[in-house]
Amino acid sequence: MSLKIYTASILLTVSIMFVGTLLCLIFPDRLIHLFTDNKETIRVGATALRMISAGFMVSSVSIVSSGALEGLGMGMPSLLISLCRYIVVIIPAAFILSHIVGVTGVWHAFWITELISATAAGIIYRRATRFGR
Repeated sequence: MSLKIYTASILLTVSIMFVGTLLCLIFPDRLIHLFTDNKETIRVGATALRMISAGFMVSSVSIVSSGALEGLGMGMPSLLISLCRYIVVIIPAAFILSHIVGVTGVWHAFWITELISATAAGIIYRRATRFGR
């Protein structure tokens, strides 16, 4: 995958995630209300959605890198990115932050995970495509 296509894919994904972030920041209660009428769930969910959406745009790097590597037949580097996002970082981060900050720590773990995973994904993608030639 050329650097030009990779960069364009990230920019397009960031644009889409930007819209999603705006919606989650402006209308979090209305979005949660689509799934429940419980006022407490809406209140807590809106708070969570605002925090989680902080990682939406940065997650573009992980999403595009993982998909590109998979498409290039480089399943192992793609798997490493997915493991980083879904297990290696999020579980310890949520566990540690929940003990430090309480339940809001779990929500903060999402954007922190996206930031760490995006950094790792960028490194993994560069190494995999450089050594894959």
